[in-house]
Amino acid sequence: MKKIMKNTPIFSIIIPVYNRAHLLPNAIRSVLNQTEINWELIIVDDCSTDNIVEVISGYKNNRIKFYQLSENKGNAGARNVGVKSAKGQYIVFLDSDDQMESNCLQTFSDLIIKKPEVKFAFGGYYIFNKETGTKTRKKWKPDSSKSFLKELKIGTGCGLMVKKNCFEKVGYFDERLRVAVDTDWLIRLERAYPYEALDECLVTVFKHPGERVRNNKQQLLKSYEIILEKNKIEIYSDSEILFKFLYKLQWLNYQSSNLKKGNNLFLEQLKHRVIRSKTVFTFILYNYLPLNVARNIHNKITGSTI
Repeated sequence: MKKIMKNTPIFSIIIPVYNRAHLLPNAIRSVLNQTEINWELIIVDDCSTDNIVEVISGYKNNRIKFYQLSENKGNAGARNVGVKSAKGQYIVFLDSDDQMESNCLQTFSDLIIKKPEVKFAFGGYYIFNKETGTKTRKKWKPDSSKSFLKELKIGTGCGLMVKKNCFEKVGYFDERLRVAVDTDWLIRLERAYPYEALDECLVTVFKHPGERVRNNKQQLLKSYEIILEKNKIEIYSDSEILFKFLYKLQWLNYQSSNLKKGNNLFLEQLKHRVIRSKTVFTFILYNYLPLNVARNIHNKITGSTI
């Protein structure tokens, strides 16, 4: 593709995409509608089988770059390609089925001018439910005394900006992970740099029916096992964090049909005295009811399908 711009852009917006050609135009349009114009858009196709090339070819804007991977790498690999290809001083991530608010980049630009030392920042976001037509505002107010291991309620798709040179210190996204990719990376990022949490909602996240990789329990289980191993010392030194991870791995093993391993994690919570009532309830639920029944009850009570 042609060179994007003669001068180095301030922002490189990175969109990984896989089989979402029908949703991508809205994401691209939201970038084109930014009030801040000093940007490049990098779209990385992770071996889609739909008409993504046809969709991209309809855009004649020289600020848009398009890369196609030769093998499916998952969103970690796609994002890494985008970051390594980026010319901007700051990276902003956007999911292929979401949209940036028109003032998103301008808000980040104003922050950089006011606080040039900032390394990464994030704001609030809206969740739009396409089935109900409702729009809900979400804003995480992090406790600066708690690490992201203990309390993390954002992801790269929720309106996040990071200075590109931060990757030199914290590394790139772990390509072993297919789920919770941003969780692992944000934990590393927060350890290395202070952050700015903004009040403005910068992105609209669309909730819609369809297959999502983060709903894959086996992949989620594998990811959290890796995250636990990578952060074992800090996790096992804090009872609250330890419970969070052991309990999550317990029910993920149950939902992945590994009753024995789930029960071992139940015993691990007993051993370290981090047992909670929901741990016991979950143990009883999956040990005494058929898996599909236990799973449905568990998801309904927790209000989550992941």
